[in-house]
Amino acid sequence: MKRTRITLADIADVDNLALATWKAARGKRHRPDVLAFTDKYPQNMQCLAMAILQEQVPYARYRAFYIQDPKRRLIHAACFEDRILHHAILNLAETTFERALVDSSYACRPHKGVHRAISQVQRQLRRYPWYVKVDIAAYFPQIDHAILNALLAKRF
Repeated sequence: MKRTRITLADIADVDNLALATWKAARGKRHRPDVLAFTDKYPQNMQCLAMAILQEQVPYARYRAFYIQDPKRRLIHAACFEDRILHHAILNLAETTFERALVDSSYACRPHKGVHRAISQVQRQLRRYPWYVKVDIAAYFPQIDHAILNALLAKRF
């Protein structure tokens, strides 16, 4: 398997960070943290780019809150600068991840939204007379980070 090379300079590139900022702010432009960042956009972008190059991000300033969907869940939302970093990395890594995913995976993928997932489930339910309902408690916190990092190291 060929590895994809992504450097800190690629992530901190002005055009990549501008696109990442646009994606991170989409639907959230009136939130206080987004407004604070965009009010001083040039200075904040320069600081963020320097922090990336100096390996001083993510800032890991998370806001914790609960939602009821349908059961109570604890959510940790990253600060806006970290969200920009997430998008900047994904701008460069998305095609590599897309090649590795199975076609029936729909979460957080371009051109594969909830409506397409529902259509696929309905087609499968008509085709097969049975189904399995699975909910793994606290799945993401239980992921072994050593294994995850080893898998990512094979691709990047």
